[in-house]
Amino acid sequence: MWQELQAQHFDIRFSLRPIDGRIAKGKDPPVEPANDPSNGTENHATDGTSKPKASAWLWRPWQAKMWWAGIAVYWAGKWASFYVPSLESFYTSALAGYLNLLFFPMTALLILGIGFAQAWFAASDWEFVEPTHEQMFPELSVGGYSDPASDPLDPRSGLHWQHFHRN
Repeated sequence: MWQELQAQHFDIRFSLRPIDGRIAKGKDPPVEPANDPSNGTENHATDGTSKPKASAWLWRPWQAKMWWAGIAVYWAGKWASFYVPSLESFYTSALAGYLNLLFFPMTALLILGIGFAQAWFAASDWEFVEPTHEQMFPELSVGGYSDPASDPLDPRSGLHWQHFHRN
C-alpha cells in the first residue's frame, strides 16, 4: 500500500480564480450598492437575495477607516511609550485609560458591527415572533418547581415517596 502511494505523483498548483466574476487579488472588490453604507441611504439592508458583506460596515465608511487608523496610531504610541519617557506620562494618565477602551479593537468591532448585524438579520429568513403563553409561563409542578422530577411534593418524582413515607 505504501509503495502505491509513493508511486503516485501529487501535483498541487495555486492559481488565482475568479470569485463572482472578480479576481481575489489586489484592491477590495467593489461593493454592491445595496450593501454599501457610504451611499448615503438610510436603508443598508439587502433585498433578501444576497447576504451583506461585513467589510461594507467594518471597513468601507470613512469613519471606520479613521477609527482603525486611530487604533493603530494609539497602540503604536503605547508601544513606543516603553522606550520614550515623555510618552510614558501620557499613557499612564486617566485619559489614556478611557482611550484604551475607545481604541480597543473589540470595541470598534462591536460598534461598527451593529449595522452589519441589522442588515444580516434583515437579509436572512429569520422571523421574530412573540413567545406563546406556554413558553413564557411553563406549567409548574405541584410544589412550584419547574422540573417535576426535583419536586418532593410531586408524585411523579421519586422524592415524593422518600419524603412522605419515611419508616
